[in-house]
Amino acid sequence: MEAGGGGSPVPTEDDLVVLDEIAAKAREAVELLRAEMDGIRNGRLQVVEELFSRKSKVLKWLELKLPLAEPFIRQPAAEARQLPKILSELRDTVTEDSEMLSRMATAAGTVLREIEKVRDRNSLSGTYGKSGEKVSGLGTSRERLNKQL
Repeated sequence: MEAGGGGSPVPTEDDLVVLDEIAAKAREAVELLRAEMDGIRNGRLQVVEELFSRKSKVLKWLELKLPLAEPFIRQPAAEARQLPKILSELRDTVTEDSEMLSRMATAAGTVLREIEKVRDRNSLSGTYGKSGEKVSGLGTSRERLNKQL
């Protein structure tokens, strides 16, 4: 990177290669995130696991390389590669994907809590009502049979 007349850095050939690589990786990340979201919307939840490794690698690569592009983001070289537009799209897609995964995690947690309630309600320590209070006098059919005998 060399200083230009206006104080803005002028990208070198190596910088331009990095800008090209970042643009390509950012597009790849957007495609992976969209594939993940489409899979989730279509009930293919295994897509999260299938894409996790690739998605992680691409996003980590971008995390490490983006600082190299920062001095040039508002310059013609980045604009010619549509880098500001691609990065904006990536940001929006990451946000949407993150929100979707968060909602899935919340839903899974809710289901787990409900399963625990049902298990506790019908455990060996007694029978419990909907609100969690112990119901007395009902007993299991086996307990009633034993009392009658």
